[in-house]
Amino acid sequence: MSTLHTLSASWHERVWVFEQLCFATSGDAILLIEDAVLAAHSPITLASFLAKCESRGVKVYVLQEDMQVRGVHNQYKQLKPVPYTGFVELTEKHQRHVAW
Repeated sequence: MSTLHTLSASWHERVWVFEQLCFATSGDAILLIEDAVLAAHSPITLASFLAKCESRGVKVYVLQEDMQVRGVHNQYKQLKPVPYTGFVELTEKHQRHVAW
């Protein structure tokens, strides 16, 4: 059973959450929304996190509209931007949803 994990808090507020999410299993997805999209500005720690997720078969997405509003530019090929409709599709695709 796959899980969609959504993370809305700033990277600086909840670094521990990113470490916990490294235990997501293959087929799960992580979606950065709201202030969590600011993590895209943190090249060292986010690169390590994305590498761990990729090695476990966990896809990481970022909400496009939240990136645009906050002036964040995607620097990572592993971080896939999705629009609001993509958020809905991810919700439909996964059996569970956990908001962090």
